[in-house]
Amino acid sequence: MLASPGKDVPGGDDWVFEPKYDGIRIVALATPAGVALMTRNGHDKCRQFPEISTALTTLAARLDRNLVLDGEVVALNERGEPDRFQSLQGRMHLTDDSIVSQLSSESPSAFVAFDILVDGPELLLDEKWTARRKRLERVLRTAPPAVRRVLRPSQVTEGSPHALLRTAKAQGWEGIMAKRRDGRYEPGRRVRHWQKVKIENQQEFVIGGWTEPRNTRQHFGALLLGYYDDDGGLVYAGHSGGGFSDRALTEIGKKLKRIERKQSPFTTTPQTNEQSHWVEPKYVAEIKFNEWTAGGNLRQPTFLGLRDDKDPRTVVREQVGDMAKGHNNGGHKGGRTSGHKGGHKGGANAVIEQLRANAKAANATIQIDSKTKLAFTSFGKMFFPVAKITKGRLLEYYVEVAPYLLPALEERPLVLKRYPNGIDADAFYQQKAPDKVPPGIRVEEVADDGIEAQQRLIGGSLATLLYIVQLGAISTDPWHSRAQSIAEPDYSIVDLDPGPKATFKRVIQVARWVKEELDELGLHGVPKTSGASGIHVVLPLPRGASYEISRTLAELVARRVNEKHPKETTVHRWVKSRPPAAVYVDYLQNIRGKTVASVYSARAETYASVSTPLKWSEITDDLHPRDFTLETLPKRLKRVGDLWAIGMRRPNRLPGIIGDAAA
Repeated sequence: MLASPGKDVPGGDDWVFEPKYDGIRIVALATPAGVALMTRNGHDKCRQFPEISTALTTLAARLDRNLVLDGEVVALNERGEPDRFQSLQGRMHLTDDSIVSQLSSESPSAFVAFDILVDGPELLLDEKWTARRKRLERVLRTAPPAVRRVLRPSQVTEGSPHALLRTAKAQGWEGIMAKRRDGRYEPGRRVRHWQKVKIENQQEFVIGGWTEPRNTRQHFGALLLGYYDDDGGLVYAGHSGGGFSDRALTEIGKKLKRIERKQSPFTTTPQTNEQSHWVEPKYVAEIKFNEWTAGGNLRQPTFLGLRDDKDPRTVVREQVGDMAKGHNNGGHKGGRTSGHKGGHKGGANAVIEQLRANAKAANATIQIDSKTKLAFTSFGKMFFPVAKITKGRLLEYYVEVAPYLLPALEERPLVLKRYPNGIDADAFYQQKAPDKVPPGIRVEEVADDGIEAQQRLIGGSLATLLYIVQLGAISTDPWHSRAQSIAEPDYSIVDLDPGPKATFKRVIQVARWVKEELDELGLHGVPKTSGASGIHVVLPLPRGASYEISRTLAELVARRVNEKHPKETTVHRWVKSRPPAAVYVDYLQNIRGKTVASVYSARAETYASVSTPLKWSEITDDLHPRDFTLETLPKRLKRVGDLWAIGMRRPNRLPGIIGDAAA
């Protein structure tokens, strides 16, 4: 089971906290007759860490039963405490048994167990974390003292994580883990009830090439690094020439020359000062760095070691927690986390097959995932009479685009506008979650500013997405902030809303003027059709931005556009004050609790249009909202990819701009 990246540390009694150990993730299969230490990509590390293998065999023999433990192999420092990954690097790849034996005593390791999956005949996956933890501690206590020095339970902190965070920062840990007490163990899934919050900028990158060395340096000058994007392309992230010992230069140089190729593996070939050589993207390097630059490259990257426990195809750009040393970390909250798109394509296909099989049914129960079933009614109800799109087809559309849409909704409170009888009938808004929701639908208490807290539906799962459609919601309307950081919006919105006599061509022209102002201010925004008659320009914000900052930024842009183009635009709030042929440049959507239709959201419009992100180059006179509908959008996504995730990765830098606006 994999953890999801966390933006900040979740609070409340439902969570416990552990150090994020800087080692090799291992599932240990231990029997009285022998052990396997399996990495995520299927390598057995028993040969490299015989002291751990022996200790686990001893424990299984003493208990006289089989065990499956999840944990981390870590190096130990001179005080016998878990050390950094660099200290483990020298042992990860060894095959010479005599050297391994020597290093087992000179550079000892330990297995820090943080979960137990099998205990004898009992499979524990469906037990809560609290029950599994008690079982793990009981099992490890039975080991003799010598074994307990090698097999250790993870350190767990309950209540406030602040003391653990202070220790983590003081000792230079990579980060901390937050785990829900009631969480089950779901093999192969990236779950929200485990979250990793990084304190420093460190992650894996794929090696795509090297540069020629300078002066007296041997073998290579720098490694050319990248990560895989949502469309499977290897994105260049920068080069690292620091952190190499002479031995590492020699060994890595030999490895790379054996897999050299003629063509660059990167989606965009980087320009380098020295001659470049390209390689098959086979090797993964652990890299520490200061921050992400505005251009999407690493600043001051340092090589820590090679990793053979990670599949290169799983390496993506990771988020960095709020406690990170660098502020412009680039892992923006509005972007996609790695857990969604890679997910369970077969599962999505299975849901679509069930929906199609019940297209004419009055009601049916659909299996959404291994644990969640939802009851649906009236699949054949006509939601869009002109476009001839039924409720069942709308459900199918949302399953198709879920890998792109769910990250945009993740952790966000949802406001529902319900059309239980289709777009031509009466609709109504719903803020509060229903009193009773099916199992698997997430509800959280969210406090609005100055308003009593309410139970609200929280986006991020396919089950919740389909549940709101069952309730009659056609669009997805999330808050601009997330449940655990509700006062901090992830983006600012400039909403271009045409008056009754304004054409869409005028909206297009105003969008271009917005782009001109953004360019002058050194800002960037993601344009998207509203799905109705307007255009939204969304500006990603840095962490910690307030709703006041969000509104001020949008107002700054809106007023600059209006001052230069007073006849074609207006910033008047009251409808009666707006010229009917003008475009209202609305900055007041940036108020806590306000929502606009999310990216990839269907809209309650005649032709079943969809709010769709665009390239700025696509905002031409022949653009029309009808180009993007439930029927055309899935094909477009396959062609152009997730423009939203790409555009939202880089937060804007604001201090000087906001200061100027305030003045």
